[in-house]
Amino acid sequence: MTRGSPLLLVLVLLAACATTSSYDRDWTWDSPIFDEKAVLGQAGLLPAQQDTMYTSIWTMGGGALERRQIAQLKTQHELWVRRQVELGKMSVQEAHTRIADYTPKLDF
Repeated sequence: MTRGSPLLLVLVLLAACATTSSYDRDWTWDSPIFDEKAVLGQAGLLPAQQDTMYTSIWTMGGGALERRQIAQLKTQHELWVRRQVELGKMSVQEAHTRIADYTPKLDF
């Protein structure tokens, strides 16, 4: 049984890598739309990785990955909104409203 365990672990990790979601690698802070999937992907937090054995070991369960994703998205959304204001694509009032009303969606 112990000989097969490393092989099984390698197969599980390969399957997890092969099934990860794709995301828009060309997304930038200047894009007119905030792309949650691209932000999570650039941060290495794709939803498909949530159930992999590797991720669960490091997050120790209890919804830690989801909380990390939510915090990451809120921070990145605020930075994106600020960038939109800098570019003149959004007013300060609209920016305050968008930041206050933003609720991350993790069900891609």
